[in-house]
Amino acid sequence: MADRDELRALAAGTPPAPARVVALDLACDASVLEAPAAALAGARDAGCRVTLRLGGYGEAGQTAALLEALAAHLEREGRALAPAALALPAAVADPEALALAALGACTGRPATYLLLPHAALEAIQRKRTLALGGGGEADARRWWSGLLELADSAPSVSLVPEAPGPGLSALAPAQRWLGPAPGSGELIPAAPSRLRLELEFDALIRASADDPEALGRLAGRIVTMADELLGQLPGNGGPRRLALELCGIARAAMARGRDPRSFGALSWVKARLGAFRDGARAASVRLARTRGAGGGLRPFPLPGVLDVADAGALDRALLVHGARHSHLVCLSPWSLAPPDAGRDCLGLLSALACADSIAWRRPGTECPAELYSGALRFAWAMAARN
Repeated sequence: MADRDELRALAAGTPPAPARVVALDLACDASVLEAPAAALAGARDAGCRVTLRLGGYGEAGQTAALLEALAAHLEREGRALAPAALALPAAVADPEALALAALGACTGRPATYLLLPHAALEAIQRKRTLALGGGGEADARRWWSGLLELADSAPSVSLVPEAPGPGLSALAPAQRWLGPAPGSGELIPAAPSRLRLELEFDALIRASADDPEALGRLAGRIVTMADELLGQLPGNGGPRRLALELCGIARAAMARGRDPRSFGALSWVKARLGAFRDGARAASVRLARTRGAGGGLRPFPLPGVLDVADAGALDRALLVHGARHSHLVCLSPWSLAPPDAGRDCLGLLSALACADSIAWRRPGTECPAELYSGALRFAWAMAARN
């Protein structure tokens, strides 16, 4: 039985501060800033890292004025407008001007997430026009090229597709996200009871001797121990959410002599990710039965018209007994397709089908615009399909 030291050895660093998302409607005026100011202050006092999500539509000048008013409101209480990240609508006539206006009103250097509307992917693929906030439209491919140029010139900018509904997870069909988490870009609710752990895939493979069944058991132990850590974090009693982010997946495959361009490499990756996911879900079901839902799913909702009798053993357990956590496995496109591998690993992005959520923050290493575009659109298509 693994102990807590094993979990800490697998996790890359200590668990981060809880993530929160605070929304601000760009269409509002300065007279209604008390609620977002209080939410920002409360999150800061709780030791949380915050994404300030700007919704709706506003010109760059209006956005700057609104945020300056919010900053002044906070300053009167001895606080600063210093979110860890900003999330902005990307479907506007001048996303760069909007981003610069928002950043100029904030203290520090927050990460910047530009939110891509769900309909934009098809418009880009089919060379159509895209409706913009505030009216008007743009050639989708020209708009996309402009975003890529912005991201290429500003390393703090990440492009984040707006997955419809709850996103990828089969465990949370009724939940909705509010914005991207500050550190990972994973789409999360406003104030989840959430723990994110980065786990090196190579270490997991070595610990399980590259045996999928052993990897599934290890995943179950990690979920059990992570659930204990989750209980120690400040929360609001909302749905319990784990983000077990698996890092270095492609490198782990290549280190074992597998050609990432081959179907064999993809099969190897999907078999192990599937085993890890199944082991994690089974452990979450067991925890729900022994420890209770704990703010999680009450009871597990049937997704659509799926008949329990037609599901596999694990799916029946999930549907009948419920899970303690709404999300478990988090994957980054850059774990599967690292930029330094060029286009060789793009085929591994199909393994995103094994994820409950996606960490959209751009890779920390240099990534040419063409490669960023190709990998992101592939991952976006996978998220939209699932």
